[in-house]
Amino acid sequence: MVLKSDDVNYLVYRYLRESGFLHTSYIFQFESQLHKNEEELPNVEPGSLIRVLQKGLQYMDVETHLNEDGTARLCTAPFSLVGKHMCSVHTEARKLGDKNI
Repeated sequence: MVLKSDDVNYLVYRYLRESGFLHTSYIFQFESQLHKNEEELPNVEPGSLIRVLQKGLQYMDVETHLNEDGTARLCTAPFSLVGKHMCSVHTEARKLGDKNI
């Protein structure tokens, strides 16, 4: 797996353009010097940055809620990019009798 800052910058640039931040995307392209990249800029699908972030959140969710024995911990709190995750279990979920809460 290779993670290059130019690739991340390009995804951010594409996200800004797709979201309608044309002036901001132009400035970001200039400041990140994407236009000076010797490689051809990749043709990525729209929404690629959001998809990568969602997959990362899913991985973090699984990683956080997996017990050492491989069973899943019951948690109804949503996972977010910002802020610390605090597990919680609603009353209905507790009635299911999960012992790993």
